[in-house]
Amino acid sequence: MATLLSWDLVSVVIMLFLVCTESVGDPTKYQKNISASLGEIVTLVCNNSVTNASYIWKKDTVLIFSHSGIRNKTERKFTSDRMSVDSPTKLTIFNVELNDTGNYGCQVTDDQSGVRTMVWNLTITNNLTDNAEHSLQRLLLFTIPSAIGGVILCINICCMVWLCRKRKQEQISLCDRQGEVQQECNEEVIYENCLATDAEQHCQHGHTTLREKEAE
Repeated sequence: MATLLSWDLVSVVIMLFLVCTESVGDPTKYQKNISASLGEIVTLVCNNSVTNASYIWKKDTVLIFSHSGIRNKTERKFTSDRMSVDSPTKLTIFNVELNDTGNYGCQVTDDQSGVRTMVWNLTITNNLTDNAEHSLQRLLLFTIPSAIGGVILCINICCMVWLCRKRKQEQISLCDRQGEVQQECNEEVIYENCLATDAEQHCQHGHTTLREKEAE
């Protein structure tokens, strides 16, 4: 039991040490995220006030510029003709393009501060693409509800037309049935009138025959 408690205590101490280490960070390293749009000018400044310092500029892991203050020697290996380094503390990228995206680091070495590193995470954005995507989103935002509303309206109109036609057909069928019934009634009335007329004529003929017989 005591062994388990000891291991738990050691684990807690290690975790606290790691948390404290992460919170303090590396005081010799400066890191920042920056962004720029296509065609803009980006300037990265490696702050240092000590003379005769040495500078090393890198893009990702590729060396693009170095300067030795002690030997007063400079070496340029720019990956683009749009790059320029002034007074080895400032890197400028003109008319930035999408392929300029990456990590840019400046390592400064001097006798007073030792080695210090500054890193910029540069992201290039395409405003035309972003604006097109934004316009497309706005268009879809207004078009989709309008299209749905139009479909619903067409469905309602079709349903109303179908109901009107159905009611009209029902009315026509009802009128036809009423006409057939009326025709049957008229035929029955005519038939009854015919029967009555025949009976009356038969009676009159019978009376005439009796009278003739009495007269004889």
